[in-house]
Amino acid sequence: MHCMTPIALNGRFSGTREPTGTQVASFQLFEAILRQGGHRSGELRFVVFADKRFPGVKDWERLPGVTFVQTPFQDWGKARCHFWEQFLAAPLARRHGCRLMHHPMNTSPSFPGGIDHIVTLHDLNFLLHPEWYARSFRLVYALCAMPGLRHHRCVVTISEYVRREAESVLGRVPGSLRMIHDGVKPLKAPHPWAGNYLFAAGSLQPHKNLARLIKAFRVISSSSPGLELVVAGRKQIPFTADPELSRLMETPGLRFTGYLSEEELANAYAGAKVFCFPSLEEGFGLPVLEAMSLGCPVLTSNTSCLPEIAGPALQVDPYSVEAIAEGLLYLLDLPPAKRKQLSTAGKTWCDGFTWEDSAKKYLALYRELNT
Repeated sequence: MHCMTPIALNGRFSGTREPTGTQVASFQLFEAILRQGGHRSGELRFVVFADKRFPGVKDWERLPGVTFVQTPFQDWGKARCHFWEQFLAAPLARRHGCRLMHHPMNTSPSFPGGIDHIVTLHDLNFLLHPEWYARSFRLVYALCAMPGLRHHRCVVTISEYVRREAESVLGRVPGSLRMIHDGVKPLKAPHPWAGNYLFAAGSLQPHKNLARLIKAFRVISSSSPGLELVVAGRKQIPFTADPELSRLMETPGLRFTGYLSEEELANAYAGAKVFCFPSLEEGFGLPVLEAMSLGCPVLTSNTSCLPEIAGPALQVDPYSVEAIAEGLLYLLDLPPAKRKQLSTAGKTWCDGFTWEDSAKKYLALYRELNT
């Protein structure tokens, strides 16, 4: 069988000590790719640049077909990580015999450096909604994301919604854009949280729409005594502050948990009466699938990618406090039989989103571009 040159994988996400969102998705994607791709009689080989201190990454050293290059991302600040990606990644990949490098988190070298590049694009919020981001973040993305997204050989989007946006905003020809959905990792919830609570996650960002969710919670609180709204997440530097949200923080029954580990997050999903995700703009909406996979009823938005991803979840107008409140009351008042039916439908829907399927599509793309 023909042996192709190895594919380089940019594991810069492994510099994150408390991974969320795109870091988690990037790890799961590379995990599935490496475990599938190395078992095909040597057809595919990989050179992985990553920090083995990130949970699960150290196991990659022992996988067949993998050359692991320890890269101490966790010791570097963001500026040094960007420098490595912009100026060192491509030459290092070329030195290891690679002609193709995959970058899974929007950013990539501005200049190809003598090899081809695949970039996974999670969303274009930084272009479509600059008001949500700090000026410094927008500048970094202008320098470290936009050149590659416009000019590298292939951009893969994680939903059809983002693919359409990329075609329109980036001006790329359709053939240089591909769509491969993310997957959802089967989560285990050994100790579901007890209590009468709504749950929201990843919510201290402007586009997560937490202010309207809190207002809707205040609307229904009088008719739902003892109900809490539990919010997981933390303020993230790239995002602008919401003055209105600051004024709502003292709402009775509102509780913030801070960062949750994977197991803690699963336990929170599993015990919640409703998972609330009325986001204004998403590229995929992984928390919706995670919650449904654990049987939790979900309220989400009828905008951006969510109608494509959310399936049987209840979808409402995220700009309407009244619509969010009505949706929450509807799900809270579901009789047990209908709640069970909705739970089963959600789990079945999630079966259609697996990392193994995503990996197969990326492996096919690698073969196509690396010949």
